[in-house]
Amino acid sequence: MSAALFAAGLGDVIRVCYQNAGYRVLSETTQPVPVIMASHNPFSIEIFRHHRNAKNFILYDLAHKYVEFFNAGLRAADISRALCAFAGVDYAQLIRGPANGHVPVFDAPDDVASEGHIVFQPFAGHASHRSLPPELIEKTVKVLRRLPCQVFVVTRSYFRPGGNGKTIHAVEDARSVEGGNITVLDSLTVPATLNLIKNSRAYVGSWSSLQQAAWFENKPVAVFYPENHHDVTRPTDYAFGMNRDNTLGREYSKVDAAELAEFLQRW
Repeated sequence: MSAALFAAGLGDVIRVCYQNAGYRVLSETTQPVPVIMASHNPFSIEIFRHHRNAKNFILYDLAHKYVEFFNAGLRAADISRALCAFAGVDYAQLIRGPANGHVPVFDAPDDVASEGHIVFQPFAGHASHRSLPPELIEKTVKVLRRLPCQVFVVTRSYFRPGGNGKTIHAVEDARSVEGGNITVLDSLTVPATLNLIKNSRAYVGSWSSLQQAAWFENKPVAVFYPENHHDVTRPTDYAFGMNRDNTLGREYSKVDAAELAEFLQRW
């Protein structure tokens, strides 16, 4: 029996939805298919719980096992094999291959009726490293308040411990910036958030999950990241949109309010 695996962070899950044949197969299957969800973002599984074809999914929520295997030193394919073994799924039967242009459709019970807005994601799953510093959030919000369009600030709180026992993600609170053209959405489901990106004018924010989604949807992206961020200095697959004309990427200390305002006015 074929099976699908989605693991690691929400950004990784999103990448598989867009790039791998698995999400397309799940959308088309008429037979039960095992779906292993092993993301340290506990809300990632909402993509599949609310899917129109969820009646044919055998969902395994193995987030705790991903963390266990990662902390034990397993990486990449070794984690995938361990997850499959724990679930009793044949690793060789995982759906593989490219999506071949298939654009994923996300189903949500709480879609926001809006188009032409901007999505601002100030926080990241690794809050101690990639969430925007408070002073940069303030600088960005000042620019966004002057725009003639709706701005949605997307947050979601959850606990994520690091391998050394330290908390690397907990509360995301942006309520202080709400008002005027800015609305804070602190409990939007993941599929509704992805649809918010699909219908947006542009993405602004941290190096995180929604920046990946925005690039896959070819949206203008203004993304800010720590100094000497490894995904940028030695470009990884997570930086696949950095050289696009509709991307503005800056280290935290190099973000210029006037440049950001001019960039957003172009789109």
